[in-house]
Amino acid sequence: MDISKDLLSKDFPSQFKSQEDVSCFMKALHAKVYEDLLECEMDLHLGYEKHSVGGNNSGNSRNGSYSKRIQTEHGE
Repeated sequence: MDISKDLLSKDFPSQFKSQEDVSCFMKALHAKVYEDLLECEMDLHLGYEKHSVGGNNSGNSRNGSYSKRIQTEHGE
């Protein structure tokens, strides 16, 4: 998968002024990817998407969430 052609414009790097900016962006990007993957996994496990009426009175409804921390090679 070559994301550079799909997501990153020629001007994309100009938004970063320091290594800290790059690190913050990468941390936020990884968090978003993992959150989306976990949400997708839950959708597949339950058989319906979040906020869908398909889960109403199914006996297997979503009843909230809580924050989680995972450790990756890119940090917590």
